[in-house]
This record gives sequence, C-alpha cells and structure tokens, in this order.
Amino acid sequence: MEFLKGIARSLVGLIVLNIVLVPIMVLGPLLYVIPLFCIAANPQDDFSGLAQLYFWLGPLSCAFWMLVSCHWQTVRRARREGRLATWRESEGGMLHTVTKAAVYMFAGLFGSLFFEITFLVVFNFRPGNPYRDMLWFTILPFANFAPVILLWLSRWMRSRKQGYFITRAKNDPDLQDQLRAASLYAKNLRTKDAHCWQEEG
Repeated sequence: MEFLKGIARSLVGLIVLNIVLVPIMVLGPLLYVIPLFCIAANPQDDFSGLAQLYFWLGPLSCAFWMLVSCHWQTVRRARREGRLATWRESEGGMLHTVTKAAVYMFAGLFGSLFFEITFLVVFNFRPGNPYRDMLWFTILPFANFAPVILLWLSRWMRSRKQGYFITRAKNDPDLQDQLRAASLYAKNLRTKDAHCWQEEG
C-alpha cells in the first residue's frame, strides 16, 4: 500500500511540475518583455534576482523550442505530401526520431548555457543603471535562444540553396529527368523497406 502511495505522490509531483514548467517553456520567448516593463516602472530597483531567474529558466525554454524545431520541417513536408500517418517510419522509425529529438533537446539546453555564460563573461549584469539593465535584458534572449536561431538560420540558408537548385532544374530537361528517376528509385526503396518491416512484424 505504501508503494502505491509513493507512486501516486510521484505522479502528482510530476503533474504539478509539468503544470508549472510547460507554460514557462512554451511562452519563454514572450516572457523577456516583462523585465523591460519592470525596469521602466522602477528604474532604480535591483533586478539581479530577475536576471538569475531568466538565466536558469532560459535554457529550459530553448531546449523545448529545439525539440519542437527538430521534426517541424519533416512533419510539415509529410503533411503536404499526404503521408503524415507514416512520417515517423519514413524518417527512420521510432528509435531514430526519438534519439534525434533528444540530441536536439540536449544540444539546445547546453548550447543555451554556453551562449549565456559567454554573454555573462562579455557583458556581466551590474544593477543600478536602468539603461544598461534594459540593454542587458534586451540582448539576453538572443544569447538564450542562440541554438534555435542558428538552427533556423541554417535551415533557411539550406532551403534557399535548394530553391536555387529547383529554379535551375525547371530550365534543364536533362536534370528534370534525372530527378524524376532518382525520386522513383527512392520511392521504390521506401516501399520495399516498408514491406520488409511489415513482413518481419
């Protein structure tokens, strides 16, 4: 009976933790406006406690947004192509997608901590000057979410390169034929792999 009570207490604690942390992680980028209003209202206050709070909660929010950003592109592409029900299998299966998401999440967490520490070394927080405090709290989100920003920028640059390739392919019939052949070959490989997995399962 004590064992069940311990499990119930752990579950309640986990639910309360999720109720508190999930909104902070989801709304993290929007919460960086609050210190600016606090400084504008009370310019001579000491905001070092608020700076510490944002320092520790920022990486959690960054990790959440890296987790969301991890498969966002592939899920959107699968939805456009009408294969949303099987996107996980086409991306390598459950183990591959969950491992990739965990790697992205931890990269976001530790990358955010790295950029925050670098930011603090370069531009440490000294309360008292409201303009300097505002500038510090204005730059902090860019340090916090640097891994997410870098991921989105790299994907944007890659999509621009692919866009250039697509416009080149529209004007080159030989390249179009090669792309069609490669696409059909890849599609045949995917269907063969799917059939092999179904036969084994």
